[in-house]
Amino acid sequence: MDIFEQDLNRRQLLQAGVGAALAAYGLSACGGSDSGGEAQFVKPEIDGDLLIFNWAEYMDPALKKSFSEKYGVEVNEVNFDNLEGMLIKMRQGGGPYDLIFPSGEYVDRLKREGLLATFDRDSIPNSKGVNPYYDSPWYDEDSNHSMPYTYYTTGICWRNDVVTDMTGSWNDLTNPDGEGRMFILDDFQEAIGEANLLNGFELNTEEPDEIEQSKETLLEQKEFARGFSTNTIQNLASGSAVIQQAWNGDVVNTRNQVDNPEDFSYETCKEGVPVGSDTMAIPNNARAPGTALLFINWILQPDNAAQNVAWHGYPQPVEGGEEEFAKLVKEEPSIDVSLDQLEDKSLEFRFETPEGRQLWAETFTEVKAS
Repeated sequence: MDIFEQDLNRRQLLQAGVGAALAAYGLSACGGSDSGGEAQFVKPEIDGDLLIFNWAEYMDPALKKSFSEKYGVEVNEVNFDNLEGMLIKMRQGGGPYDLIFPSGEYVDRLKREGLLATFDRDSIPNSKGVNPYYDSPWYDEDSNHSMPYTYYTTGICWRNDVVTDMTGSWNDLTNPDGEGRMFILDDFQEAIGEANLLNGFELNTEEPDEIEQSKETLLEQKEFARGFSTNTIQNLASGSAVIQQAWNGDVVNTRNQVDNPEDFSYETCKEGVPVGSDTMAIPNNARAPGTALLFINWILQPDNAAQNVAWHGYPQPVEGGEEEFAKLVKEEPSIDVSLDQLEDKSLEFRFETPEGRQLWAETFTEVKAS
């Protein structure tokens, strides 16, 4: 019997918050160790409890519980607010976490810094159902550092029972109906990116004059905003936000949690739509990398992928996930995104130079501090 059929049932999943999850592993919320060096090679096996580092509300909790029950391990999760913060944690030793969810660009960065473990894709049986687009993505050409999780667009989500006159433009972030109840994503790429598109610039421009103009655009938007946040579902469901820069699945996830789901809408913007992929990867210093690899296979299992998509609202490029997302799109065409859109590299975040990244990061820091 291979490891994917074993049923160890050692104990049930423990529900824990961030502090408790870290404490269970004998870790603190900061601190760390050098996690670079030669990449460890991972094989699927139960080698410890699992600690996940992910966006909030980005995975059906029932899937963590069912994995826990099947394999007899604890599955705990800690959340990050943005990818840059996640990268900093990885450089500091990363928790250490066993499974992380970086975008394609961040896989490339983590891999170059020696912060990711490697594995044989053939050791993940359910990888056979992954869409061929991800056979050798630009950020992981050997497909031995990551597996795809979701792909997405960035647009605007709003309360249609409160906000009127939405125009399908990034200018809707300054719709007067949302003044004081609008959030911009707390992500320097997404925030500056939409301002670049609104100004007619290339998404990834590194021209100082253009970035300065986009900074002024962001400052104008900030006057209407309540703040910067990636807690999109919580903001919308609680009523803190009536307009929120958001990712396409967020409207589905929000509707799943409110009494009046018909009050929430999503739009992509005519000036341009950022697209991207999120992945599953194993840090090089993971304490239970074998368990993490088993969990990746679990998430790619067709019935689990379908269940996950129905819960979080994003397309997963694997059998089961693709079919479930097609059902969602029939109900809400605005959330649709195709892998063909990812072929347009001009709408996927990536920097040509380190100086460009530094300019964007410093600009966003200035906007938030002003």
